[in-house]
Amino acid sequence: MRVSGLASQMDIDDIVKKMMASKRAPLDKLNQNRQLIEWRRDSYREINSALADFRYNKLDKLRFSSATNVYSSTVTGNKTAVSAKATSVANQVTMTVEVNRLATQTTLSSATLDDSTTTKTKLGELGTGDTFTLEVSRGSSTEAQKFTFSKDDTIQTVLNKINGNPDANVQASFDEASKKFIIKSKEYGNSEISFEGSLLTDAFKIENPSDSGEGGPLQLGATALVKINGKEYTLDSNQLTINGVELTFLEKTGDKDAVITTTTDSTNLIGTIKSFVENYNSLIGYLNSKTSEQKYKDFPPLTAEQKEKMKEDEIKQWEAKAKSGIVKNDDIVKDTLFQMRSLLWGASTKLGDKTLDLSSIGITTGGYTENGKLYIDEEKLQEAIAQHPNEVVAIFSGNGEQEGVFQKMHAQLMTPLTNLSQRAGTSRYSADVSLSLNEQSTMGKELFSLKTRISELTKRLAVTENNLYKQFTAMEKAINKLNMQSASLANFAGQ
Repeated sequence: MRVSGLASQMDIDDIVKKMMASKRAPLDKLNQNRQLIEWRRDSYREINSALADFRYNKLDKLRFSSATNVYSSTVTGNKTAVSAKATSVANQVTMTVEVNRLATQTTLSSATLDDSTTTKTKLGELGTGDTFTLEVSRGSSTEAQKFTFSKDDTIQTVLNKINGNPDANVQASFDEASKKFIIKSKEYGNSEISFEGSLLTDAFKIENPSDSGEGGPLQLGATALVKINGKEYTLDSNQLTINGVELTFLEKTGDKDAVITTTTDSTNLIGTIKSFVENYNSLIGYLNSKTSEQKYKDFPPLTAEQKEKMKEDEIKQWEAKAKSGIVKNDDIVKDTLFQMRSLLWGASTKLGDKTLDLSSIGITTGGYTENGKLYIDEEKLQEAIAQHPNEVVAIFSGNGEQEGVFQKMHAQLMTPLTNLSQRAGTSRYSADVSLSLNEQSTMGKELFSLKTRISELTKRLAVTENNLYKQFTAMEKAINKLNMQSASLANFAGQ
């Protein structure tokens, strides 16, 4: 129990507080160091988020060839029979396409069932047996897939079981409009598939599941027959990529062929490059602001006692300056900026015996004070794409001989993400700032050590403070005893 100083007429709490002030200085220093590390780690978390966002949400999309495709294909003539999509390796050869037959799937269709039939209908309502079987065979080299159903199973159960077996390689469905049960091979062309079993003959009323004649329930699949620039092709699907163009055959051309023309279209590539430059400038602008931010050495983190004497807005203003420059000249950030700039300065590709680089296609850096900011001369870029489309693409997306800017920078950014992860415990794979930090990181271990020291010192200071109060309590008791004795003597002398 602490005393108030009534006997000594002293402010014991104030005296103890002042005596403890110098003893608390090391604790205040530890708490300030802890706060600085936490602020620095928070700043690293934000930097990590910016880098991860650029890598995973920006560059990931740009690395694929579709982002830098400079070719566009159009269909003239029979526009409904064929669709065409140019890839990044299109060679601009004009193609005349004649579609004589589409590829089809082997299909087995049931008889028309009762109008009341739905996917909820039980097999026992359709057939007379207690169990129903289905066997799907795909040639002698493949094991037949066998299914067994009970009379209480519904049509939906049948669909689920069949479609849930990938080895069967078929797709089952129930057409609500025609009231027919249908099984299709997933493969086009002559897939040598056959069906048998009481599920078909009893429940779905298919008398002869192997009847592939005209009007029969089994329609055998066929290959596609097309002719491109006079050359015939037999295909197991209705798609073909040729001359760098993805063709999809939709219907027979009849007496009007489809003509595919591929031309250079810079719109997509320019949009991709502009998007990259915008995001790159935003990232390096942010990183430059962090590493060059002014540092206020006269504004250390506030102690608890200092905060008690300040208003909330004063605390906010102070801490804003205390946090400023927390990663000024940081080695990870500065090295990241240097590596990114170096990559762009060296980005180039061969053009005969010459070299095509960023500046030669209209992409340059600003002045020294702009710290590597990129600028685009769109007219010069369009001209370069028109004259050397494949080479411009190679600079950004690479080719068979080299990686481009997008691939190199994507790989390069893993280094700072790894360094930040090791130092601050951030995630190398996510931009989410709400994720927990790895406490086994360098800063995590530093904070753990500091918190342990703070806890131990706090306990020791509490013991010291209690001892001081005990001493003052003893003094108060002694003074009180003396006062009582003096009062007794005074009373005795007055008698």
